[in-house]
Amino acid sequence: MTTREFEIFVGDNRKRLLSIARQYVVSQDEAEDVVQDALLKLLAIHQRLDTREGAARLSTVVVKRLSLNRLRSRGRHQIESIDARQIIAEEATAKEDMSELLSAIEALPSKQQMILRLKHLEGMEVEDIASMVQMSRDAIYQNLSRARRAILERFKTKD
Repeated sequence: MTTREFEIFVGDNRKRLLSIARQYVVSQDEAEDVVQDALLKLLAIHQRLDTREGAARLSTVVVKRLSLNRLRSRGRHQIESIDARQIIAEEATAKEDMSELLSAIEALPSKQQMILRLKHLEGMEVEDIASMVQMSRDAIYQNLSRARRAILERFKTKD
């Protein structure tokens, strides 16, 4: 790709690259910085780019990676537009809910508890569970339904 072809490519694709960068970084200025960095990297190798399609694919990858690198370098404590107190409160609520869910599972009859754990925590299929515990598929579905209903009732009474 000649320098003139690269300039045309940049003119045609700058908005698209800004849109991609904007999906990752917070501010428009930061997105423009990412695109500028990407285009500088591509300018250095523009003579080795054969086609516009290849340049478009490569530019997309470069913008995404530079955006992600920028997010990583910013660090967890400097993320903009997110209130840290809100995140902490949501995590605390999630931990409480998880604790409540685990205690609700432990309160189930052992057969329901085992089937529920195999299905939802281990990710096993009903057919595999049925053959493992030597029960019919219908019995597995029935036990899963009863277990889910019991947990749901426990959460309803909690609220």
